[in-house]
Amino acid sequence: MKRLTKKITRSGAQCLLLCFLLAALVGSCSSGSSTDKAGTLDLQQDHFPHKVAIQHAIGFDIEYHNYWKELRLFRHYNDLVDTVRFALVLKGAPQPDGYSAIRTIEIPSTSLATTSTTHLGMFEMLQALPQLKAVQSKSYVSSDTIRQLIDQGKISEMAKAGMMNVEEVIASGINVLLGVGYPNSQNDNYQMLENAGIPVLLNADWQERSLLGRAEWVKMLAALLNKEQLVNEEFARIESSYNEVLGKLEEVEEAPLTITGLAEGDAWYVAGGKSFAHQLLKLANVDYPWSDNESTGSLRLDFETVYEYGLEAEYWMVPSTATTMDEILAADSRYADFKSYKNQHIYNIYGRYTPGGGNDFYESAVVNPDVVLKDIIKIFHPDLFPEHELVYYNRLR
Repeated sequence: MKRLTKKITRSGAQCLLLCFLLAALVGSCSSGSSTDKAGTLDLQQDHFPHKVAIQHAIGFDIEYHNYWKELRLFRHYNDLVDTVRFALVLKGAPQPDGYSAIRTIEIPSTSLATTSTTHLGMFEMLQALPQLKAVQSKSYVSSDTIRQLIDQGKISEMAKAGMMNVEEVIASGINVLLGVGYPNSQNDNYQMLENAGIPVLLNADWQERSLLGRAEWVKMLAALLNKEQLVNEEFARIESSYNEVLGKLEEVEEAPLTITGLAEGDAWYVAGGKSFAHQLLKLANVDYPWSDNESTGSLRLDFETVYEYGLEAEYWMVPSTATTMDEILAADSRYADFKSYKNQHIYNIYGRYTPGGGNDFYESAVVNPDVVLKDIIKIFHPDLFPEHELVYYNRLR
């Protein structure tokens, strides 16, 4: 009995050793599979072979590090620049020092929402509609593709009733919200989202004063999605087409006189000399009475001042929300005295709009600056592009 016990003990020890070796082998294989699946990053390696360079926009910049990117959003006012910084960090990599959790975003982002239609054309350009999970409201969307995705329930509406439903946005599981405003703007909804752990990136593309500057914000979205190679190819195409269109203006000598805006009571708000609207006119070699004004927004003038110019101006651009000649006269019968009214040279930005309030000038036009420029040149110098039909602008009838 004693010998049998000893034999069993020795056999048990051998069995135990064999089990241990098998467990170690299985554990090693399992560990290897887990590593392959999760991936381990060499923090000394450059993981971003394709990078973007910001050359036109003044509202943001991106700096690359081995496994993360620093996104800087700028607010320009007076002579000061206020900056908000985000760390865009590859999945599985450590959080860089100096960034709070709400200022750290894992990339590539897989679930984003936006409150602005200006981002929608960017998502389409980058083939990133699967990553777009929510928009403000379908009524403001022009894209047929995105409207269909909303109808199919693949993209939700955050403010279907006009007000953002913060609880639903949080429950939707989005990783990042692209908002609108200055980088450090205070907003109760945005604050609640950040308190819930959802970073809010405030896009200030509207503060850009050039067409290419506004279009270049697509590179910010590309950085979130790790789609730098695609965005560089697309933006190079846009830039080349834009410069080709712009080159046509070298043949232009005349500068037709134009006015902007529409009177509201006794006040008439026209585009300021440093505004985005005037920069478009300036590109098209237009004579504008207030080109020397320093305002970056609207300039308030009295009715009589603009009326005197309106009598002689050959063109009238963006008369508020008017879309027909009848609406112009309904606003004030004196507009019938204007040269632009008599010649029917009044234009607005309603070439593509939906009855619900969507306007493609604030959507796909953002990433098609070459087409916008061609529209403007077509209006003032139609002989340069005889075959071109207006896309984003419309002539009032």
